[in-house]
Amino acid sequence: MTEFGIRPPRVAVLSSAPHGGAGIAARRLADALAAEGVAADFIDIAGIGESVPEDARPSRSFSNRTISDAHFTVEYPGFCRGWLVEMLADYDIVNVHWALGLIALEELAALARRGVRLVFTLHDFHYVTGGCHYPATCTHLGLGCHACPQLDRGLAPLTVPPRARRFKAALFAHPNVALTAPSHFVRDGAVASRIVPADRAHVIRNAYRPLKASAAPRDPGLVRLVLIADSLSERRKNMRLALESLAVLAARLKGREGPRLVVDLVGAGDPETATLMARTGLEAVAHGRIANHAVLTDIYRRADLLLTPSLEDNWPNILVEAGVYGVYPIVGPGHGCEEFVRAFGFGSVAAAYDAASFADALDGAMPPAARRMRGEAAAAIREAHAPARIAAQFMRTVAPGLAGAPAAPAVSLLSASGSWT
Repeated sequence: MTEFGIRPPRVAVLSSAPHGGAGIAARRLADALAAEGVAADFIDIAGIGESVPEDARPSRSFSNRTISDAHFTVEYPGFCRGWLVEMLADYDIVNVHWALGLIALEELAALARRGVRLVFTLHDFHYVTGGCHYPATCTHLGLGCHACPQLDRGLAPLTVPPRARRFKAALFAHPNVALTAPSHFVRDGAVASRIVPADRAHVIRNAYRPLKASAAPRDPGLVRLVLIADSLSERRKNMRLALESLAVLAARLKGREGPRLVVDLVGAGDPETATLMARTGLEAVAHGRIANHAVLTDIYRRADLLLTPSLEDNWPNILVEAGVYGVYPIVGPGHGCEEFVRAFGFGSVAAAYDAASFADALDGAMPPAARRMRGEAAAAIREAHAPARIAAQFMRTVAPGLAGAPAAPAVSLLSASGSWT
């Protein structure tokens, strides 16, 4: 690995693809670092031209779909491309986001052994578990992932999760390996797993620069609610509950005076989702899946409310992207979405994961008075995720004193930092 000199520090930001929540966050961090004078390269599978082979890291999920149907990743040890290790070892920092299929565990271990500053940015729990991406109700993580309740035993033996967990524990045992996460929920869960010391686990929010300076004028006769729902298939996202809650709310609103509720439904045209949306009786605009962020920005700028009932989540991009325009979130309790609401004092947390509780939270958010402080919250959310702030915090946290790193602005109380050891 090269020594730091007067040249700008070199950072490789790794993600399997530039799409999806983790890939978007990774690309935004790379851009933020580059804007502050860091030589940051975003590297994905397309960039290196090949992926980890299927027999080493199968792409299918090994979940038994009992307590959760979130993806379960199995990786078999031993695969290592020397050329990739050599290429990445020339960077001062290698920042690994959701990079499954891009870089194998053995390749990461090789970098750690060479003393590369290796920083994992966790967008879920995979890099500290035996294979699951979210633990759901499982409490085996701190016990080494033995007797894993999420593994399909017809696809892999029960020895696979604890072996993967031991490999990751050995990886994080290197003092030059650390992790960050955008939420305390994930960061604290990683520390509780005993896989990484607290002083090498940090909260750094995702960088975001809004495309537009302010929200669009709202129609006082309408309340626009954004629901981003590709399908009803993943139980963790809990979109069926969202639609059931809207149906309960719609029944309450019948005959009531006040603004009309309109739902902006963003996501692929899943037939079952469309059917359940129609049953609510609410007016809905189906936008389909949106790849162009400018188009999604225009939807956020007109919106009043955002509904996301995930059972588990980190620090979703959609909360930040909508929040910078003062869109009021309604979320479920107990994870990173509630953390977002508490951090900014803006939004409503449903009392429980049932339709009546979410309908209560939605109903309470309908009057404009319930969404006061919209402008103050939007400004705070922008400040907390400003790319210059996040770039400086990242470099200050993972490589203090590094020559050429961006100067650190004042630290917001809405973010957390730590020191490298």
